[in-house]
Amino acid sequence: MDKILLVGVHLTVNLGVPHEERSIPQEVILDLEMEFDTRPAGESDDFKQTVDYAAVHTTVRRVATERHYSLVECMAERIAAAVLLEFPVAGVRVLLKKPAALRARNVDYPAIEILRRRHA
Repeated sequence: MDKILLVGVHLTVNLGVPHEERSIPQEVILDLEMEFDTRPAGESDDFKQTVDYAAVHTTVRRVATERHYSLVECMAERIAAAVLLEFPVAGVRVLLKKPAALRARNVDYPAIEILRRRHA
């Protein structure tokens, strides 16, 4: 299956287990991989035959910022579910990085990676 990627999507969100952390916006970095047959678009050169990257970005940003999250796991699940609901993709992989979380411990970022597929 072909893949459409959005790599390095920087978002400012409210995220964290303690309330104090959630109350301060922080950056997360998201990589999104969508399983999609790109052959029709490649053969036709027709925009209507592919996935609109800007629309996907808008969905990701909306879901990530529409509420405060305690866990990156929850944010990743909701992003994956929204992409599967709103776009004709067979599956979606979400890699969600939280760079500030362990910076004081010299960790570049903790992250969660999930893969979700459309149910037949």
